[in-house]
Amino acid sequence: MSDPDKIDKPRRPLPAFLDHFNARDLKIFFRCWAAVWAGSILMLIQPVLSNFGSATFFAGMVLFMNPPSGVLFVYLLGSLTLFIGICLAWAWGVITMKAALAVRSAADTQARLASLQQAAGAEAQSTGESASVIAQRMIYDGWMLDTRVTVIIFCMLCVFIYFISRLRAANPKATLTAVFGIIITDIFLCYGPVLPSFNGTLPLSFVKPAGAGVGIGFACAILFFPRSTSDLILEGIEDVVELLKAPLQFSFTSSSKGLGKEDADYLEKCQAKVIGEYQKLEPSFAFLPLDFSIGCWGADAVKSFQAPVRQLVVSILSLSDFQRTSILGDIRVNQMRDRLMASSEGDSGEKNPKEVGGHQLAQFAEMVKMLHEEHFVIPEEVATQLRGTGLTAIEGCLEGLTTIKETIQFVGRQHWYRKSSPEEYERTFQRVRTVLENLQQVRTAFVRDMTEGLAGAYGPRLDEFAANSHQPGNLSGLIVCMNFQEHMINALDKTENLLAEVSNHFPAASRTRIWWPMSLRYATAWALGKNNKAPAMTAGAAEDPDEAEISEATKAAEAKKGPLLGARRGYRPKARHPVGRAILGLYHWFTCDNGLYALRMVVVTIAIGIVAVLPSTAGFFYRERGLWGLIMAQTGLLVYMSDFTFSVLSRLVGTIGGGLLGLLAWYIGSGGGPGNPYGLAAIFAPMLVIFLWFRLYLPPNHLQGGILAAATFLLIVAYSYVDTHNPTYGDPGVGYNVFWRRLLLVLIGIGAATIVQIFPHPPSAARHICKSLSRSFRTLSDHYALLLSCWNHPQADGRALAEPIWMELTELLHLLQDPIYNLRFEFSSSRFDSTSLAQVRRICHMMNNTLARLLVASAVLPQEHRARLAQMTGMLDHRCIGEVMAVLGICEQALRTGDAPPEVLPTPLVRRALEYGRSHHTGYLLSAEMIRDENYRRYCVALAAYIRFLGTIDDLVLVIKGVLGESHLVADDLVNQV
Repeated sequence: MSDPDKIDKPRRPLPAFLDHFNARDLKIFFRCWAAVWAGSILMLIQPVLSNFGSATFFAGMVLFMNPPSGVLFVYLLGSLTLFIGICLAWAWGVITMKAALAVRSAADTQARLASLQQAAGAEAQSTGESASVIAQRMIYDGWMLDTRVTVIIFCMLCVFIYFISRLRAANPKATLTAVFGIIITDIFLCYGPVLPSFNGTLPLSFVKPAGAGVGIGFACAILFFPRSTSDLILEGIEDVVELLKAPLQFSFTSSSKGLGKEDADYLEKCQAKVIGEYQKLEPSFAFLPLDFSIGCWGADAVKSFQAPVRQLVVSILSLSDFQRTSILGDIRVNQMRDRLMASSEGDSGEKNPKEVGGHQLAQFAEMVKMLHEEHFVIPEEVATQLRGTGLTAIEGCLEGLTTIKETIQFVGRQHWYRKSSPEEYERTFQRVRTVLENLQQVRTAFVRDMTEGLAGAYGPRLDEFAANSHQPGNLSGLIVCMNFQEHMINALDKTENLLAEVSNHFPAASRTRIWWPMSLRYATAWALGKNNKAPAMTAGAAEDPDEAEISEATKAAEAKKGPLLGARRGYRPKARHPVGRAILGLYHWFTCDNGLYALRMVVVTIAIGIVAVLPSTAGFFYRERGLWGLIMAQTGLLVYMSDFTFSVLSRLVGTIGGGLLGLLAWYIGSGGGPGNPYGLAAIFAPMLVIFLWFRLYLPPNHLQGGILAAATFLLIVAYSYVDTHNPTYGDPGVGYNVFWRRLLLVLIGIGAATIVQIFPHPPSAARHICKSLSRSFRTLSDHYALLLSCWNHPQADGRALAEPIWMELTELLHLLQDPIYNLRFEFSSSRFDSTSLAQVRRICHMMNNTLARLLVASAVLPQEHRARLAQMTGMLDHRCIGEVMAVLGICEQALRTGDAPPEVLPTPLVRRALEYGRSHHTGYLLSAEMIRDENYRRYCVALAAYIRFLGTIDDLVLVIKGVLGESHLVADDLVNQV
């Protein structure tokens, strides 16, 4: 038998953003690097520079913003969204320019042009310069400005900016559409009013390099290590399976050594990594109908892995969550026992100061004391036997996961140009079948040995109490062991199911085929759907909780449960008048977070753009490239203040870092000369490695800083090279001059954005997160009502609903992790900070897990066991249901409004459930023989899940009271009588 102490937590030798030195990631990196390097050196090719203009570096920027790091079709979809923004802005800009110039008569225009020619000619005679050059400079200095034209252009273009900003805030997939649409709009906004006539090709200086960059990325995606959606999914399954090993390896170490808070935190980090990787994997399955691939498995075969992988993730995360909550529960109970011991040893004459949540803590302490007196410890020899049995099951599960990963890797290596030998193919297939048979044997042995061990440990005690008609006391150890047994069996079953699916499709690995796309309908659905994601798409910010929608998977599951649908949707007895609804809806549409963000975007556009159309400042704006200051201000604005603050810091660091590396590249590549294209092309190669590594592998919240660093690097080299090889009016200079001007523009843009972001009222991320968590608890209340409806419903199948609603809320809570972390950068009037909201998020996650387990139990438990659990805990008692709903409703309201909850609440709910069982239960339905009953094991899992559900609500109340305090205080003598 293996030694449990040999199971160690895996340790990372490198930080996460450096842990990508493997063949797969390096292939992707090389493809993106080749594309970015090819797009960047376009500015060093003189014919291209002469044709594209000073913005040739924009090709490299496009590839930094949309690198070909994923599937070709997804890259094309991203590029399509980019050009949709460009085309929309271009079309609207042309229409705006035509409409604006129409208000100025032809005679007025000709008179202004005549005066321009006369003034240019007079200056040319006095200075000796070319009259055409002087006329061009005078035009950019604002000679042809007309107030009517300017007003129309600003009004129409600001309307476009408003709506495209709302699109960006509402749909993360529209980020590229909005960014490039705003850049093209800014060109018309800043330069349209100063031009003497209509010019519909203004954006060409940006569109040409953008198109070239997209084309280079397309070519590199095909030429260098192309990947299909099937490849991406199989690689994602490998990553998910590998990450699932960590919580499995850790899950039984509590039996060999004491565990603390840091171990629970480690398990939580493991769970977050698994959920994050699964979130990246799940959208890829929807793109399989569009897949073109060459390999052994087609879209149908790969699609068949979706359900087994999801079930495996749910089962192992449930096992890990059971371990984590057990650790936290032990810590809490030990703390309470230490507190009881300290209070009993202290001076009883001293009056302790009043404590927030003291009434609830005192009742919980009495419950802990009562359970401690009835504690029953498993004999050490039995505990050692059970620990070895569990470890054997874990090792079998780990072997299954390893085989799944290695088999998928084996299939992925089969190509038309390289295939394994028949002997190697047969050995791999034989290993899959051997491990599959071993898993079945391990499961059977685990169920038998664990059950017999528990019967041997608890059976005599139970028989003794049954013979004397006494209650057997505290059986928490039995409940915990049977919970672990059920979770472990579930993990073994789901591992076996996935391995069996791999085994079924493995014979097809002997032949390589070309797989063509089956359907193109999903491309349109993806673009229009707000909740649809793309493979390898970074997670966006959490949506407005007041506009949150139920996911399609959950809707599909609920559509089969017609009678129970009201539990999720509710009803209102009286509808508001349609006119009132329309007025309130319009008001909310303008004043919601997305509406205020779009309004701020318009304000900052006018504030900086007005400098470009004033006669006294138009020339200064053009010469100093004020357009980039406007773009910096617009792209720097974000919906919430904490994200904005973090973005400002990352932008400053990125600008300075990118600028210094840009200066280094310029002076290394050109020395003291005008810039050598070969030297600059050579120095680009290692420099772009740094920026691209940051772009691909830094966390998503550092994305803006990384892209801005690369943009500053390209700007410094590009403008320096243009100034020495293709000079134009308004060039910022060479080297250091470009750097400090660029830094100044960034500071101006950040300063303008900061003013607009803060005044008149900064959009608080803390309030948004509180509303999101409040909405999550409302959803959990719906799930609780759904559970009660399913518990005794003869036709209900809670198992069909458990998985989609668990995954839906789990992903939403995972999206809140980074915003909660960023709260430390926000100055907010909310009393909830990053630490307290992280605790609330963890509690919400635990409640979601327990409700999902109970929904599954409502489908698999026999009716007599469900009735017994309801009788023991008061689950279906109207008073108990009302107390749970009341506490959840108070907590939800406190999170949303910030009002302190009442001092006296029906908490702790765990104690009330135990008291209900003691007062209504006539005797324990328990014997040594029932330990061998599979349904009784599931009953124990459901019982523990319901008690844990009530316990998490109690913890939530204490966390909220610890932040907000208590209201409606009651005299101490009355409180003690409650």
